[in-house]
Amino acid sequence: MEPGAGFYDHSITVTLPKNVHYTLNGSTPTPASPLSAGEVTIAESTVLRYAEFNAAGELTTPVQGATYFINEPDSRLLTLSIGIDPWRLFSEASGWFKPGHGADPGHWKQPGANWWTSREHPAQLDLIETNPETNSVYGGECVFSGTTGFRMFGGMSRLHPQKSFSISAREKYGKKRIKHKLFGQEGGKSFKFLVGRNSGSDWNRSYIRDVLLTGLLQDDSWDLEHQAGRPTQVYINGQYWGIYHLREKINARFLADHHPEVDKENIDLIEHEKTVKQGSIGEYSKLRNFIYNKDLSEAANYRDLGQLMDIDNYQRLQIAQTYFDNRDAGGNIRYWKPKTPDSRWRWILYDVDQGFGLHQEEGANRNSLKFYTKANGPAWPNPPWSTLFQRKLLANPEYRRYFVNRTLDYLHTDFAPVTVVAAIERRVAGLEYDIPRQFERWRGKEENWRIHLDRLRAFGRQRPAYLREHLRAYFSAGEDRAITIIAAAGGYVEVNKNIRVDEGSYAGTYFQNLPLHLRAVAHNGFRFVGWEGISRTEIAFDLPLLSPKPLKLKATFEPFDHPLANKVIFNEICPRSKASGDWVELHNRTEETVDLTGWRLTDSYHEARLPNARLAPGDYLVICRDQERFRTVYPAAHNVIGGLSFGVNKDGETLALYGTQGAYVNTVTFAASESDTSFIQALVLPGLDNTDARHWAVQSGNGTPCSANPEYLKATVVTRQSYWLRIGVGVGVLLLVGLVRGMKRE
Repeated sequence: MEPGAGFYDHSITVTLPKNVHYTLNGSTPTPASPLSAGEVTIAESTVLRYAEFNAAGELTTPVQGATYFINEPDSRLLTLSIGIDPWRLFSEASGWFKPGHGADPGHWKQPGANWWTSREHPAQLDLIETNPETNSVYGGECVFSGTTGFRMFGGMSRLHPQKSFSISAREKYGKKRIKHKLFGQEGGKSFKFLVGRNSGSDWNRSYIRDVLLTGLLQDDSWDLEHQAGRPTQVYINGQYWGIYHLREKINARFLADHHPEVDKENIDLIEHEKTVKQGSIGEYSKLRNFIYNKDLSEAANYRDLGQLMDIDNYQRLQIAQTYFDNRDAGGNIRYWKPKTPDSRWRWILYDVDQGFGLHQEEGANRNSLKFYTKANGPAWPNPPWSTLFQRKLLANPEYRRYFVNRTLDYLHTDFAPVTVVAAIERRVAGLEYDIPRQFERWRGKEENWRIHLDRLRAFGRQRPAYLREHLRAYFSAGEDRAITIIAAAGGYVEVNKNIRVDEGSYAGTYFQNLPLHLRAVAHNGFRFVGWEGISRTEIAFDLPLLSPKPLKLKATFEPFDHPLANKVIFNEICPRSKASGDWVELHNRTEETVDLTGWRLTDSYHEARLPNARLAPGDYLVICRDQERFRTVYPAAHNVIGGLSFGVNKDGETLALYGTQGAYVNTVTFAASESDTSFIQALVLPGLDNTDARHWAVQSGNGTPCSANPEYLKATVVTRQSYWLRIGVGVGVLLLVGLVRGMKRE
């Protein structure tokens, strides 16, 4: 079908296959739909869908389609277009956007309304990005077009006239995943489920609370699952339907996408008090009974609890909710655990749009600590079951100390006023161009929007000061203590087993009665030397804050090379092979056997520790990601181990090898390859400096794991004579080139 889905400033003629039946209103084509003669003229915004049927009226091709926007107002947002049978949403009797005849208009929840359905209906989905050069939808790229499943979504937000929905990519509709980096380079590459969220409780207010607050969690220390999100303009059957936020959908697939090691079919996922979304309640009941019956002030009980739940993960959830002053945190609780012997319960942050003063202008001064530790709260919003875990855990001195200190960590970083206000302004700027059309569509008022934006700004500026005083009073924390921490080049300082000061400085104000925990960590290739500004020699220690004088500490590091540096080297790398999976090969240039057990293999983001491994003089060792697949392709390879816990990036990568204590051994960088089939990165000559990218070549095929690289790779040296001359290798290299040429003549 040409042209494809997109925005056009004039009428267009669309080419269709002949003898297909088509529709122009989003409905599913039937044998009674108009028959194509090969072209259709589109003069107004339209969802075109078509399919082929046999003489018996049976569908013989999948339903296909595309959305054509004609002379629509410009937008700065991703466009999400839904094409769906009009009756499915708009029929007065059965439409999901209508209350229907079974609704109870006398009850505020309107039980029995059509929108409370959990059914799914097929719909055409088109996703159109803006043109990156002009920031306009005109000239933008359609990044997905196909049939997906459409469902209603949300709780009480279904009562809004602009309703939330979810999208499901399923094989039965044609495409198993929506393959596009919808949430930027740091987000996922593909998605099976997505949500178009109407802003929930924040609808017709700021429109950004939920996505703003969850988006504040930027530091790696959070380790807390939360949804990515971005603003989107939505059309339904060619009609503008308003601004939504596109979000990941929380379910087992979401957890498996965020944790590739997790089996999505083998998860317990529960929400609210004990509503099972997947799996069973049994293991969670054991956890809850343990917390209810045990005195967690006792170290042994607290330690045992750490085997059942990820205490740090739960604590960070409580820190975020307390800072947000989320008044609905007692209702929006989700927790999960893989069904494996050593797994622990974890919590998910979501639906926080009742925070940041949604219902109260002076929300920044509210004492959320008292709110979340109330033992006899009402059924909503903070019933006793929802505050049980936090109340019991705060009896433990270690939990109390880290709860306070980590909260202060974030008040200096992710929750600092300047950081939060800047995040608000970015969100506002992202909507400013499009928001007037949203007001027009749903009778919103710009004045009300501005009021809530100002409320967000005020909360962001004022909340840290109020929360500090709540913490001080609740925990009898004492006076303020100022500290500056510096990490010299070569390492970082971990503060409170939480945030990192990485080759830089950090200044914070803490409390005198709650010592900080500091740990100096050398980067690979360096080692810790000592502390300046304090007479301590330990790598990690608790720092008392008794003196009122400001403290200034510096952790220093120095380069650290292994005795076998550049003697055990990378020799061959497989970044792309569907048959064998990724693998790397090491070569021992020495005359002694090397024990590599516990050595570290890293890329730019990951680290893997090698299992038991020994490498004989002059021999080769392969570390692979999937031993079973590797053995199928290379049955003769004699020295192979697993342990490669991450994939090698075929588009260019830096790999490094370090000893057990982080001493530098070897590193290699290779550039992207244009090959779309299996290929190997190989060192062209065994004696060359393998840290120089010019000494590597791309070899098609399967490579030669556990043996020397092919002789023909040496021919690459010939093309680099000028390079050898420039670096002064001279006569020796010229002789080597002559030798290689002589071998090729033979």
